[in-house]
Amino acid sequence: MGKKKESKPLPPKFENKRTRITVTNDGLENTTTHISTRTFESLGFDNSFDIEEFKRNFKINIISLDNEEMVFDLIGVDVPIANALRRILIAEVPTVAIETVYMVDNTSVINDEVLSHRLGLIPINVDPNLIEFPREGEEPNDKDTVVFKLDITCSKNPAARPDAPEDEKYINPKVTSGHLEWIPQGTQLDDIQIPVAPVHNDILIAKLRPGQSIHLEAHCKKGIGKTHAKWSPVSTASYRLLPELIINKDIVNEDAEKLVKICPTNVFDIEDLGNGSKRAYVARPRDCTVCRECIRFPDFQPFIEIYKVKDHFIFSIESSGVLPPHTLFMEAVKILIDKCVSFTQQLERTSGNQAGASGITKI
Repeated sequence: MGKKKESKPLPPKFENKRTRITVTNDGLENTTTHISTRTFESLGFDNSFDIEEFKRNFKINIISLDNEEMVFDLIGVDVPIANALRRILIAEVPTVAIETVYMVDNTSVINDEVLSHRLGLIPINVDPNLIEFPREGEEPNDKDTVVFKLDITCSKNPAARPDAPEDEKYINPKVTSGHLEWIPQGTQLDDIQIPVAPVHNDILIAKLRPGQSIHLEAHCKKGIGKTHAKWSPVSTASYRLLPELIINKDIVNEDAEKLVKICPTNVFDIEDLGNGSKRAYVARPRDCTVCRECIRFPDFQPFIEIYKVKDHFIFSIESSGVLPPHTLFMEAVKILIDKCVSFTQQLERTSGNQAGASGITKI
C-alpha cells in the first residue's frame, strides 16, 4: 500500500462535501462516499487510502455497556465496514439453540409443530465455543448436542380457596422456560462448568389445565442466524451516523425559547447571556433523530445547518442474552478478519492461476 502524497487541505466547502452528509428539508445531499483517488485531484488533494492515516483516525469509544446492550462510537471507517459488522452480528456469530424435539406426550392445546417452534426460539445460555458444529451423517454426541427434558402435568390445587385467582386453582398451569431441565451427556459436566439453562426462566411456552401434560426431549445444536433466526445472538444490531448541528447566527430571547420547544428530542437548550438576554445552543447533538423539525420553520431555516458525519457511527448491539454484547462484537470482528484473509488468499490463488496460464512467472 503506497504512502499518501502530501497535499494541501481542501477548501471548507469541499471538505464538508467529502466528510459530511447535508440534511435539508428536501432530503439528503452529498451521500456518496468519495473513494476515488482522483476525486479532488484538480484541487491538489490526494484522496487515496493511506493505512497510517487510517490507524490514526480509527477509534472505538464505548458510550454504555451492560450484560444486555452496548452502545459505542465506531469512528474512521466507511459504511461497508460498519454494515459488514452489523450483518455478521445478526447472521454469522454462532450460538446454540433447540433444533430437534422428540415428543413423548403433548395433550396441551398447542400442536407439536408450534410447540417445537416456540422451544427453538428460547435463547440458551451456553458458550458456543464449547460445542462443535454438527457433522452431516454423524449421530448426535456429547460434543455437538445439548439435551433438555421437559416433563410437566397440570392438576387441580386441593388447597386453593374457591375465590382464588385462576392460576392459583391449579398446579403447573403455565409451562415456562424454567421447567426445561438440562440432562448432561458424556463429559459435559466437566467440559461445561456453568450449568446450561435458558437465558430467562419466565418465557411462557404453553398453558395447561388439569389433565393436560407435556413430555418431551429437546436437542440443542450449534448454528448461525443465516440458517435460522433462532441462532441469531442479537435482538437487534443497528447503527446511525452521528448528527452534527450548527447554529450559524445567534437565535436569542423569544426565538430561542421557541426553538427549544419545537425540538421533540430536546437537542437545544438556552444559555443566559446576562442582562436578561438568552441564546439557544446545541446541548445534546447525539439525541438528534434528524426529524428536521427545527428547519421546517422559515424563521430558523437560514440559521441552522444539519449534517451527518460520514465516518462516525453510533453503533448499538442488543444481545438476546446468550453472550454479552462486547463478546459478540469481538466475535464479529474475528469473523470479519477471517473473511478478509480468505478473500485475500483466493485472490492470490486466482492471480497465480492467471499468471501461469499466460506463461508469466511470478517473482
